[in-house]
Amino acid sequence: MDNRITFGVLTIIFNCIGLPSFLLGNVKKGVLTIVSGVITFSVVAIINEIKGIIAGIKILKMTDEEFAAANKADLVDAIAFFC
Repeated sequence: MDNRITFGVLTIIFNCIGLPSFLLGNVKKGVLTIVSGVITFSVVAIINEIKGIIAGIKILKMTDEEFAAANKADLVDAIAFFC
């Protein structure tokens, strides 16, 4: 994902279902996020959404150069709680 603003907004809105993990190419972590949310009756999904709001705001505050230089694995680890 090259567009920082789009990725930040999608992280804020859809982190509960693991969309940012899919966008960064980590399908396994995205599927595990969805499954863990279903198994725990949305407890993990709520926690992931809170983390997504925080991570999305951090992403939106980055410059384009900082976002391009950011390690995508670090972004995935910052937005997923249980996986």
